[in-house]
Amino acid sequence: MELRAARRSERDEVLDLLGLWYKDREFFARYNQNDPKFRDELCLIARDGDALVATVQIFDRAVQLDGQATPMGGIGSVFTREDYRHQGVASALMRMAVETLEREQFEVSLLFAERLTFYNQFGWREIGRKFSVLANASALRASGEYEIDVFDPARDLDAIASIHRDYTGRFNVSAVRDAADWQGNLIFAGNQPGEGCAEYFIIACSRSRPSAYARVTRFYGVTMVMEYGYRGGMEDALLTLFQHLGEAATGARCSHRLQGDHRGAAMLTEGTGGAGAPAGVLVTHTAHDKTLESRLTAAGAPVAYHQDNNYMWRIVSAHKLGKRLGLPPDWATARAFELFASDNSLFWSADRF
Repeated sequence: MELRAARRSERDEVLDLLGLWYKDREFFARYNQNDPKFRDELCLIARDGDALVATVQIFDRAVQLDGQATPMGGIGSVFTREDYRHQGVASALMRMAVETLEREQFEVSLLFAERLTFYNQFGWREIGRKFSVLANASALRASGEYEIDVFDPARDLDAIASIHRDYTGRFNVSAVRDAADWQGNLIFAGNQPGEGCAEYFIIACSRSRPSAYARVTRFYGVTMVMEYGYRGGMEDALLTLFQHLGEAATGARCSHRLQGDHRGAAMLTEGTGGAGAPAGVLVTHTAHDKTLESRLTAAGAPVAYHQDNNYMWRIVSAHKLGKRLGLPPDWATARAFELFASDNSLFWSADRF
């Protein structure tokens, strides 16, 4: 069995292998072809003769920790061909992944998993985090001063990136995006196996100036607001968007002025008769923002929480992290896990891999 980094010439083989997972090769291709930080040396493979039988991918990211952009290696696309399972192949690749994370000088690592005990043995620890549930978004009492438009990258990206930088940058664990990261993220943020990557991206404007934005998809039958942002003190602009999303998901007429082509809102009513949350329920992240939560409650949509435990972190280099944070290595490790677990920290669903 040969374990190594993939070669450029093997990219199609890797995607063919991953395509066996959900019968959706394109799901994985969207990341590999559009992630500006994709590198073949971060795509690890197991080859048995002529057959590619397993793979693990490391996603090159950075997250905010105490104001420092910290190199983070995300673990994803962990897959072994069925006839090679339970033979130690995935474990060998995970050990190689840890060595690669260390060699490439990542300082922390994140993965999302159901097989918690499998990843525990390689040093990842599960952390509880809260998703927020808005069950009454359509009944929000929101300001009528904002109009709602559809995001146009050519027109709006600079303004939205600025809102994202100012709002998201206030919180620990949030992913850092440069211009290239934004371009890739716009392609694969809503990516889901078997469901494509449709996204309904809307902005609230006052006098044609974007004041807030929200990015929405259908995630396993649930209307997921996978990212949002608003200018300081403009919580009502975001409430306007949440109310519109609640109305769109229930088929109600929009209470606000609309600009642009909003046919993408139709995704919010797709599949509402099957599994998933009832129509009109929005799932998002709000626990980090108590000001917003207070405003939501006052406007008629108090927040409930759903606990998620499939969120796993690992310290790759306590020494390097300690130098970055100005702490001894043990203290840096403790501080990082304090931040990972804090309700005041934030990792957007739009940044998942």
